[in-house]
Amino acid sequence: MHDDFVLYLESPGDRPAYYKIADYLWGKAANIDSDGNSSHPDDTQWTEVSLILRSGNERDLVHVDPVSVTPLVLEIRSPDEEITKRVAAYLQEVAGGVILQKPPKLA
Repeated sequence: MHDDFVLYLESPGDRPAYYKIADYLWGKAANIDSDGNSSHPDDTQWTEVSLILRSGNERDLVHVDPVSVTPLVLEIRSPDEEITKRVAAYLQEVAGGVILQKPPKLA
């Protein structure tokens, strides 16, 4: 984790279904493994997800975890800087919010 590239997304709205992130990164036919807290596949209220490309290398993965729930702040991290940037941009495009380089100061 200490070698991961990290960005933060502050105050996003409804997120895309978790599998749509994998589709965006690696295509719809990609063989992925996932873990997270979606209550069903099309859930838009999840706050954590981990995705890994099974046929990729050890850098083909991304984790999204909550830093704060109120306001919602998501930490996006991957050992691959490009994956971190792409996921942050995709989540912002779909869910809105503000991308930050550092976590916001929380009360």
